[in-house]
Amino acid sequence: MATLAHDAAPPAPRLALERVVCGVDGSPRSAGAVREAIALAPAAPQLSFVAVCAAPDGPDAVASLDERRALHALEQAQALAAARGVHATTRCVRADDVAGALLGEAAPGGLLVAGGHGTSRAGGGPPGSVADALLRHATGPLLVARPGPRPRAARPRILVAVDDGPAAADVVRLAGTIAAAVQGYVHLLHVAGREYGGTTRRRLAELSTELIAITGAEPVVDVLHRAQVAASIAQFAHRGRADLVVVGRRSVTGRRALGAVSERVVHTAPCSVLVVPVPRPA
Repeated sequence: MATLAHDAAPPAPRLALERVVCGVDGSPRSAGAVREAIALAPAAPQLSFVAVCAAPDGPDAVASLDERRALHALEQAQALAAARGVHATTRCVRADDVAGALLGEAAPGGLLVAGGHGTSRAGGGPPGSVADALLRHATGPLLVARPGPRPRAARPRILVAVDDGPAAADVVRLAGTIAAAVQGYVHLLHVAGREYGGTTRRRLAELSTELIAITGAEPVVDVLHRAQVAASIAQFAHRGRADLVVVGRRSVTGRRALGAVSERVVHTAPCSVLVVPVPRPA
């Protein structure tokens, strides 16, 4: 491990979150999403649980979540939040496109939390799943929660994977905003190829300085010289017992998004993953 030197700088702007929106359906995957949404509640002024059930005459009415179960799932999520001292609103939406409805509820300015896959399929979940649809089409920050009983530490360990491009600042600012709200530790990770020169080192020092300005604490910074970026991030998260991985994703949607490093991290990391959209290089 190595800590980078840094120069004093003015406070970095936080990436404001208007609300956290969490999709619920009463399933074990949904329970993981509810847990993460409640943990993230201090980072935004509003927490909202949303259940999507099919319209009575829609093509998916039989197979989808019915209104009775949707309302029960919302009540359970709200009660859990209240037990943790967090106020949350609930909303039941009728729609046949679950992913589209959730994305609409979160946009603009919201962080969407959804349940992810319990196991991977060589870097993916069941085709056609809501999580994959969200990864394909999300244009805002999306947290894919790992299911199962994995309580966060008193001070969560947040692993932030960055490249050395200008868009990495967006990833760092959101991660820093969350870390400051939940009093978490931040660990910056850069997976380099063969070349690692002064430009990359200076950029990581700048990102470290931004995190200090936001969180008031200096992050640990590590550089790995590996070719397989997604696998390296997932392995590092496992060894470091990370509670959350934050990674950027270029502004691509559709099937191309499922081939990105961020998608592979979502399906291989041992913990929940926050995917932050970043602009493509000019």
